Amino acid sequence: MTIADARIYRGSLPLATPFVTALRRVDDVVFVVLELHTDNGYIAYGSAPATKAVTGETLESIEASLRHHILPVLLGRPFVFETLLHAVTTALPGNSSAKAAADMALYSLAAQEQNLPLYRYLGAKEPVPVTTAVTVSLGAPDAMRTKAAELLRNGYDILKVKVGGRDGLDAQRVRAIAEALPDAQLLVDANQAWDLRESLDFIEQCSDLPLALIEQPVPAADLEALRQITERSPFPILADEAVFDAEDARRVLGKGAANLINIKLMKCGGLAGALAILDVCRVHGVQCMLGSMLEGPVSITAALHLAAAHPDRFAWVDLDSPLLYRTLPADLPFTVEGNRYVL
Repeated sequence: MTIADARIYRGSLPLATPFVTALRRVDDVVFVVLELHTDNGYIAYGSAPATKAVTGETLESIEASLRHHILPVLLGRPFVFETLLHAVTTALPGNSSAKAAADMALYSLAAQEQNLPLYRYLGAKEPVPVTTAVTVSLGAPDAMRTKAAELLRNGYDILKVKVGGRDGLDAQRVRAIAEALPDAQLLVDANQAWDLRESLDFIEQCSDLPLALIEQPVPAADLEALRQITERSPFPILADEAVFDAEDARRVLGKGAANLINIKLMKCGGLAGALAILDVCRVHGVQCMLGSMLEGPVSITAALHLAAAHPDRFAWVDLDSPLLYRTLPADLPFTVEGNRYVL
């Protein structure tokens, strides 16, 4: 079997409401799709959005990386899975989202070659339903409380609350939601917006609240601040932008700079990178979140298969993009039941 042909194109899906964090505002999910064709009739898909604020990539750079660096090491080559994965990883430095698109397409072909669904290829016997957190975008405290209450009424009881407004109101935002919705599990995500002092002030102001975790409170490079916060926080600290790959995970966990690691396929270059981080976390006895950017259905599906294959390793799942689309695509390869996905 060889990879005989490929297509690269874009897709987009409008969001029901704008998605706002400390880093960006998004109105539509836009993504690059990679389509691989083999000489024996298999077709596989990979996909990646552009999240320049995190990975440094644009739609144009993802397309260029695929077209000029990654496809030349795949097209016409015998399908030796590990060899091709290595070729993608080493095709160019960085560009983790472009590599993720190629990685998930290769995993799809490997599973098809063995006539297995991807979750079984990854080691699961049956697909496990996956429950996701749902995002409350950054806004005024009252507006965020209203949105959170609406989500809870719709059955979404795990809420990722975006903070980092740089206006001194973050503790007020979270308290407004926590006190109004005592039955909701709250995950607080600052997206690197605070410094050490601001982080500790927030923790002190919210120490009486039952928060499930605080995600990436300080800039990714400031591991010493992240370590001090982890040491002093009554809430688990989740490292996100500080961990792109397995080496980052070793460094963060070795310093005691986080209690949990957020794995995103777009940061780590796909499923192979995610599995490598899981191995590091297993050694350290640390669980993970399986997160995502604002993504299209192809890459969310790949992540769902990973979550279904390793349910014991993911304390939290944050794959809520489909719940934020204005309309669910009719051809989704999974079903949506509230905030649960079933493959």
